[in-house]
Amino acid sequence: MDWQNLLTKGNRHFDEQQWIKAELYYKSAYSQLEGRWECGKEHESLLMAWICTCHNLGTLFETKGDYESAIGYLLQAYQEAHRTSQNINASYSLRTLGFNALKTSLQAILLFSQKHPTCEHCLEQLKRLKETLDFEAHILH
Repeated sequence: MDWQNLLTKGNRHFDEQQWIKAELYYKSAYSQLEGRWECGKEHESLLMAWICTCHNLGTLFETKGDYESAIGYLLQAYQEAHRTSQNINASYSLRTLGFNALKTSLQAILLFSQKHPTCEHCLEQLKRLKETLDFEAHILH
């Protein structure tokens, strides 16, 4: 089964509150997608699909009350977006895609941190990261 169908089934099970099945489908999609965006230009859109899958898993674990796993997936999405945006061997379009994904991933982390206890030091770092991204995005345009 391809990753698109896995995500669709995962979403359906999530909507039906069938957490175990949703997790299995999301994790299968995650495994299929992981790292495939480095295979070439035609695979660049897979980066965003993988980040979306990380966000789905984050939401699923947050819903289940497993906050450590939830933030772990959100952080993975952010870290991969950052790694990709800084990869000098990647195409310009892939690096740009990674940079744009940083803001999406950071917003998900900030939203999570507003709902769940986060240390002040981490909150301050998140705010600085957001300000940096907003500034860099302004410079790029």
